[in-house]
Amino acid sequence: MEPLSSTEILRFYQLRNQRCLSLEPHVLLFDEIDSTNTECKRRIHELPYGEDIFSHISEGTVFLSDYQTAGRGRMGKSFLSPKGSGLYFSILTKPRGEIKNPLVLTCHAAVAVKRAVKEVFDIELSIKWVNDLFYKGKKLVGILAEGQLSDSTSLAYCIMGIGINLFLPESGFPEELSGIAGTLFDYHEEKKETINRNQFLASILFHYFSLLDQDKVEEEYRKENILLTKDILFTENHQEYRGRVEAILEDGSLSVRCQEDSMKIVSSGEVKEKFL
Repeated sequence: MEPLSSTEILRFYQLRNQRCLSLEPHVLLFDEIDSTNTECKRRIHELPYGEDIFSHISEGTVFLSDYQTAGRGRMGKSFLSPKGSGLYFSILTKPRGEIKNPLVLTCHAAVAVKRAVKEVFDIELSIKWVNDLFYKGKKLVGILAEGQLSDSTSLAYCIMGIGINLFLPESGFPEELSGIAGTLFDYHEEKKETINRNQFLASILFHYFSLLDQDKVEEEYRKENILLTKDILFTENHQEYRGRVEAILEDGSLSVRCQEDSMKIVSSGEVKEKFL
């Protein structure tokens, strides 16, 4: 597998971009790190209070590592990030306009990965609300968005963490993940040698940056989501509800018809598929 290279990622990005977008990535590459999201937050918190983040850290900075010792997912979960098996990175951006909902940006990131996988590998992934992508029935992409409001109407910054399983780790997945986690490719040494992660990441960055001005979730996310028409179990104000997903709204929320025929909007928390 092609070694990760900041220079090569930028070269592939410029080839793909063809000067369509003004924003270019600035990639900080680590052999090993606890978490790329955590490292980005550390850099931000080291700045003097009140300082403009983007006068010190370029927008489009990408924290990329070949290995995370403490990769993080939503709801406090961990994300397994073994060496030489995937892509683990975080992107720092300044949300445009009045985007204040990290949910919209999370949906954009899912669409960007889906488009890049199709573009580079000609493989179709399925998106599952809110932050997972699946292939052959198993999860291979996790997304974690973190940010801070600058006021009541907009985000000061957004850190978009993305982890992608490309190949099975040498020791396999832990038992608790073996029936859940998947990979984009089956393990074949010859195939692994042909995969260029630099080109793949450049494609993801291009598609993600292309969506940053959009304050509504893309149609392909809303219309092709695994949870559409599915029966789910979710919690609101510490109370458990069951319902059926009827639509995904423009802000990324779920529109759910509950058992008592009432409608609820779900925009956060844990959602599980459930047969009613």
